[in-house]
Amino acid sequence: MAKNFGFTLAEVLITLGIVGVVAAVTLPTLINNIKYQSYDNAKRKILNSVGEAGRLLAIEGDLNGATDAEDFVKNHLSKKLSIAKMCDSSHLGDCGLPSTFYKTNGKTTMSMPTKMKGGTAAYVFNYGSTETQAYANKNSYGFLTGNGYGVNLFYNGACEPDIKNTKAMLTNQDGYKYYWSQNHMCFFAIYDMNGKGGPNVVGKDIGLVGVYYPNEETRAVAVLPADYSYSSSGRGQSMTPASFTGAAKMCYEQFGKDYRMPDRDELSLMAMAGNLIGHNASNFWSGTVIGSDLAWMQNFYGGNRYTWTITRNNYIHCIRK
Repeated sequence: MAKNFGFTLAEVLITLGIVGVVAAVTLPTLINNIKYQSYDNAKRKILNSVGEAGRLLAIEGDLNGATDAEDFVKNHLSKKLSIAKMCDSSHLGDCGLPSTFYKTNGKTTMSMPTKMKGGTAAYVFNYGSTETQAYANKNSYGFLTGNGYGVNLFYNGACEPDIKNTKAMLTNQDGYKYYWSQNHMCFFAIYDMNGKGGPNVVGKDIGLVGVYYPNEETRAVAVLPADYSYSSSGRGQSMTPASFTGAAKMCYEQFGKDYRMPDRDELSLMAMAGNLIGHNASNFWSGTVIGSDLAWMQNFYGGNRYTWTITRNNYIHCIRK
């Protein structure tokens, strides 16, 4: 007579219990990984759409010919980008942009800015050229992309080509070369990948995209800044200052393999939106070097870029790769 083999009720319950424990441990990590992957994908899409459209306009000589953000979006950017809807700065919610959102720490809220001074480091656009300062006082303009991303765009029609010759740079009282990075930013934008849906946090579903230099050397960048703790005063706290050589290691150790130092233009974009990140002062390392002993750093207060000796200490703000 053949015997029937099977599991006892106790064995089934034990197995289900083990599966439940494993799921409880692994599912939160898996869900978080999926969420962060969607944020990364959104950053790439916005760079390949809004960023690339701006870059093509620069190559064609049509990036800095508009009078303001509205003119730029309606009569220039729309030629290169699929735009489903446009909204003035008083009706950004109609383009899926939240009226308030969280800074990178996920705890501190701020209102959606409509002028560059209102959405940047405290004094970035009070420095730089007179023309750049004038554009800083003009309203932003919003639009909804064809794939459903809300975008709040700030425009600087006075943007200039890059300064590559250090002899053409300014010299501060300590003898270091610098120039105003905001003079070279043609536009930057705050984007939201999922409209008014959560979590509405900068560095997650909300990110930054910008285009620099109005000629053939133009560059589009997009960043998702890492999250940092905030002090009671509301000013963001970065990691302990370190030399350039120790900065990349700190990004890896603090946030993991998916994070790195921003390059010179990426860091400048973060300075343009310093209040969204929680930094409105201090100097930060970029990952862009000059020769064997100098690297570029960015001041988040005035907007100036310095060349700095790599053995000196500076703050670091990491971004997702």
